Order: sequence, then C-alpha cells, then structure tokens
Amino acid sequence: MTDSSTSLTPLFENICTICTIALFLTGTQICKRIYRMNATGDISGFPFIATFVNCTLWVLYGYSSDNSAILLVNLIGAFLQMFYALFYLRYAQDRYNSTDKLSVVFRTGIICCVCTVIMFGSPLASLKEVVQKQSTDSLSFPLCFANFVVATEWFLYGLLIDDRFVQVPNFLGAILGIIQVSLFLKYSKQSPLLPKVTNLGGI
Repeated sequence: MTDSSTSLTPLFENICTICTIALFLTGTQICKRIYRMNATGDISGFPFIATFVNCTLWVLYGYSSDNSAILLVNLIGAFLQMFYALFYLRYAQDRYNSTDKLSVVFRTGIICCVCTVIMFGSPLASLKEVVQKQSTDSLSFPLCFANFVVATEWFLYGLLIDDRFVQVPNFLGAILGIIQVSLFLKYSKQSPLLPKVTNLGGI
C-alpha cells in the first residue's frame, strides 16, 4: 500500500461512516410519515428487515476482520433498523390485508430459512481441516450434537403446526447436524462423549 493511499484511508473511513449513518437515518423520515398517518398505508417494512440482517452480517465481518469502521457503522445501523422495524410493526398491527401479511411472512420466512441453515452449517467451516488432519479437534462435539437435537425438535414442531418455513431449514439443519456428529464417529480417536485423557507421564 502506497503512502498516499494510507493517508487517504482515515479520510474515506470518516466519509463512508458519516454518509452511511445519514443513509440509515433516512428511516426516521419514514417513521414520521407513519406516525402522522397513524398507519403504515402502502409503506413496506421489508427494507427495515433486510437492512437489519445486512448490518448484522457486516457487524460479524467487521469484528472478525478487526475493522472498527465497518463494525461501528453497522452496529449503529442494526440498532436503528431494529427500532424502525419495531416502530413499523407497532402501527402495522391489525392493519395489513391478507395479501400484505402473506408477502411479509414469505419474505421474512425466506431470510429466516437462509440464516438458520447457515447457522446450523457453520461448524462445517472447518470441514477441510478435519478431513485433511483426520481429527475433530477443531470442532465442538456439544455444539454439533446440540445442533442436531435442536434442529430435529424444531422440524417436528414445524410438522405439527404445518409451517414449511420452520420445517425446511430445520430439516436441513438436522441433516447438517448428522454430518457433524458423524465426523466425530469417523475421526475421533475415542468416543466424543468421553473427555479427552492426556498422558501426564504415568505408566
């Protein structure tokens, strides 16, 4: 990185941060309109949900990459979008027609499905290392086993209430949980249910 680009980095961090926060604050104008109408009218609340999810993911990225600018601006964004969404729901209650409700349920359900599958599959991020080293040291058995149990329970619950947005991601989560547990059966040197024993110089 050149000296000129290094000197410009703080400037652009500040510009990006200020402009992005200004972007997030435009939601206050939408909330004011809703407050004045005492109803949501034709205004969609989906942008609030989508932006909240986006900010949350960028918070994780900023934290993982030690980028304080990305972390800060998206923490602020996530907080604001959560406030906007709750404010929207406050005035949208009992005012949706059936088409609006189905639209919100579908869009939110898709986001929930994607995030749930990613969550249950996240331990497999170290799958390559597990296979190469033929060791599950990089995995947590309690986490993997809990993923399987919890996903299975929610899948069964989804069947009972006949909700595919609950069924599908948790069915996939249960499969991912089985894969994770099977890695312990294949690569663990001893039962994953037993604590590892370290030779401390005995016989």
